[in-house]
Amino acid sequence: MAEPLLKVSGICKRFQGVEALGDIDIELAEGTIHGVVGPNGAGKTTLLNVISGYVAPNSGSVTLGDREITKLTPQQRVPLGVVRTFQNIRLFGGLSVVDNLLIGQHSRAHTGFFSLWPLRTGSEKRLRAEAREALELFDLLPYRKRRAAELPYGLQKQLEMARALAARPRVLLLDEPAAGMTTDGRAALVPRIRELRDRGMSVIVVEHDMDVIAKVCDHVTVLNFGRKLIDGAPAEVLASDEVRTAYLGT
Repeated sequence: MAEPLLKVSGICKRFQGVEALGDIDIELAEGTIHGVVGPNGAGKTTLLNVISGYVAPNSGSVTLGDREITKLTPQQRVPLGVVRTFQNIRLFGGLSVVDNLLIGQHSRAHTGFFSLWPLRTGSEKRLRAEAREALELFDLLPYRKRRAAELPYGLQKQLEMARALAARPRVLLLDEPAAGMTTDGRAALVPRIRELRDRGMSVIVVEHDMDVIAKVCDHVTVLNFGRKLIDGAPAEVLASDEVRTAYLGT
């Protein structure tokens, strides 16, 4: 079997003596969607924070391809292809929708002050074309000139995913992308995440909506109290008595 694109090995994280993650191992195969689920407080967002570099683990390692990235900052990981969204939206509310996307491309833009030149460079034209494509994918093109803060919550969630896409990630980390969305919005999310995989990205998605997880993921890991409870194919995991007990206490 091929080596995993992303490998999380023996990750432990404690906050003031409280264990948030204990000896977590996860492997993300290239071209797959890997779900991470669990009750509130299970450690899901902490795991994404470790993978993306926002939180340093007490022990363990994170490897991208053949390179260990455990000690790299988030800014150093983005050019390598590790990009994330957040559970709590972090857009530039005062900027337009399209400007938020262009900011998402900053790690690949090299025009500097030449971007102020009235005649755009070839690379800038290419980046703007990519931004337009991302807006179209997430049905945001009609809102491209609107301030991000003026968008409804569901569209803001889509804009954050579009901005992450603009960075051309190899590994895309989605933290509860369906949270706050309408029923129609959640239904539309499934083919969009699959489209990201079809475009060559490997995805880790943290989500409470088990219907989204069942429909979109190739593999699922369940966390409970900071420990890995079970992992496997979605149907197998979601039918597990252990998972039922963790979620429902029955």
